[in-house]
Amino acid sequence: MSGQAVNFHKSSVCFSRNTMVEHREEVAAILGVSQASNFGNYLGLPAFVGRNRKSGFAYIEDKIRQRVNSWNKKLLSQAGKEVLLKSVAQAMPTFSMSVFLLPKSVCLPIQRAMNRFWWGTGSDRGIHWKAWDRLCVPRKFGGLGFKDLRAFNLAMLSKQAWRFLTMPQSLVARIYKARYFPTTSFVDATIGNNPSYCWRSIMAAHTLICSGVRRRIGNGRSTLI
Repeated sequence: MSGQAVNFHKSSVCFSRNTMVEHREEVAAILGVSQASNFGNYLGLPAFVGRNRKSGFAYIEDKIRQRVNSWNKKLLSQAGKEVLLKSVAQAMPTFSMSVFLLPKSVCLPIQRAMNRFWWGTGSDRGIHWKAWDRLCVPRKFGGLGFKDLRAFNLAMLSKQAWRFLTMPQSLVARIYKARYFPTTSFVDATIGNNPSYCWRSIMAAHTLICSGVRRRIGNGRSTLI
């Protein structure tokens, strides 16, 4: 209706490993597009997350490492380093963390890179006088208030789970309900069969949310005694 057409020069097709080579070539020839080894990224996020989660999210680690290594430690005070780490480095994975649960094998190298930058002086690595988990303690308790990436990741996913509880009529809540918990509420939802990695990530925060909520009784019609 809009008159727009598919740009086959920018289009590609991706197949699963179980697809035969003859079938791949036949489908690609019919569609008139090239074959791609993976789905790539869409809106800054991987369109498909396979079993090798570390390689799927390695681009986040690479971007943060490049950004941290580009800063000149000789020209920065400790206060300047703190501002850069909190406002730039730790903010870069926020969008990805609000959708996916990053594996620990990705979070730990990122934290090590930030830790080396914090204690480093010029080209020297410097002595790490305090562990990174101690620096992640809030200031009022003696730390510096850096983010624990794993805990921050779960907090971002908990916000998504909280929306499922408080806004069940939203489009995303209705889609997930129809797919994963059509007959129950989100509180009683389970991972189910063949779940997507998005759903697995949200369910990682399910226990955290459901263990800290309480049910407020109104007229009692929707509460099963």
